[in-house]
Amino acid sequence: MKINSYLVAFLLALTVFSCKENSAKKTEKSGTSDNAALSHLQALGDSCNKAWEMMMSSDDQKIKDLQRLLQEISYIPGHNEQELERLSQQVKELPAKRYTQETMTSENIDAYDNATDALLKTVFDLKRNTKGIENYTLTGELETSIREADGMVVNYRVLYDSWADKYNASLAKITPAPEGTDKKLKFAI
Repeated sequence: MKINSYLVAFLLALTVFSCKENSAKKTEKSGTSDNAALSHLQALGDSCNKAWEMMMSSDDQKIKDLQRLLQEISYIPGHNEQELERLSQQVKELPAKRYTQETMTSENIDAYDNATDALLKTVFDLKRNTKGIENYTLTGELETSIREADGMVVNYRVLYDSWADKYNASLAKITPAPEGTDKKLKFAI
């Protein structure tokens, strides 16, 4: 059921973003005034920001569910206390490792994804290897929710990249860089 709600949210976001882009394209075609170009750029920037917000929200949900999963494991008699404490600390540190719009590079994305993937694998291994876990059904629901949120982060990042590409291309058309200089663009991709 949750996959459907995430899919619906994703498709709704795509529709909203497409409408904004189509509206911006119509504005661009109807005139080449500076106001139209700035409105177009603003619409693209808004779309970038919305995709970013949805990506961060999904990542935040994943982290919150990871914390809750570890809390559920802590209720199980005989759980691995040392491993639980170590993983809880890693989950707390995860947001500090996350990239920002300004620091979003392939290297930073890969570093964060690798840290996240390794942590998820270890947490899910701890869950699977904890005796009595089958009596705590919420742990299975949390794992599913974590996996879904993790997948949505990737989907929203692709969406963000698409809007950032369009934003950067439009910005390049409006403000060509002086010869011999590199132009710094607002949105990283």
